[in-house]
Amino acid sequence: MDIKPETFEQKMKRAFVAIQDVKIPDMPEDIIALDREMQARYPSQATMAEIIGRNTILAAELLRIANSPSMRPPQTIKSIPQGISVLGTKNLKNLLLASALREVFGSAREIREIMEHSASVGLCAAELAQYVHGIEAGEAYACALFHNCGAILLMIKDKRAYRDIFLDSHSLPLSAIEKEEKAFNTNHTATGLLLGKKWQLSHTILNAIYEHHTPSCSTIKNEQARLLVALLKVANGIVAESSLGAYIGQEMQDYIQDGIDTLMLTPEQVASVQSFEKARS
Repeated sequence: MDIKPETFEQKMKRAFVAIQDVKIPDMPEDIIALDREMQARYPSQATMAEIIGRNTILAAELLRIANSPSMRPPQTIKSIPQGISVLGTKNLKNLLLASALREVFGSAREIREIMEHSASVGLCAAELAQYVHGIEAGEAYACALFHNCGAILLMIKDKRAYRDIFLDSHSLPLSAIEKEEKAFNTNHTATGLLLGKKWQLSHTILNAIYEHHTPSCSTIKNEQARLLVALLKVANGIVAESSLGAYIGQEMQDYIQDGIDTLMLTPEQVASVQSFEKARS
């Protein structure tokens, strides 16, 4: 008898059951207020700046991101309104949500490792975005900061079982998903989608979170999500090469190449971002 392929709904139900004992935190109140202002008929940047200014962590993160080399600010950004102008309201919510993610989940070593890795991938993705038409650096950075948010939930569920799997994913991105399924009956792309939906991330970023371990980008129908996944693949590969060197696996090499082919990057462009990552790390 033929076995019917699992539906998306069935996969998400498995993910929900797998982490039902892990509390997915609510979106922070300051971000809810910021989103409400963004959705207003006449959104006010002054009101947005006031909301962000009430939270010193969000304010500091806004200025840090706005002044990062990947954002290419025309001058040093010293005020919150300037930072909003540089980042743009389109990406502001997602970028500050990523900052809130670190605040909400705390600073346990294993969680910090996931977040630091995502931040490294984010900087590379933002740098790569300059060569990709239709993707802004801020969007690439925000997407990368969230692409492994589901891994945080699996780490919280069982640190001992998950830490080695997460480290393996830096070299073996496809096999690591299989290991997650075997250990947890779900994987971090599905659990990440649960968190991303609760935190009201954009549809495109949700799509990229769910698809970023897809073997071939050509199967991703949404063009914007396909480009973001390709950026994540190349950026993850560059970070892995920087940290693992010769130990990078064939799986990761193929993973990188699929991203490069999808984005039609030249060897010179890839080498430029590799140099950026080496200098940064």
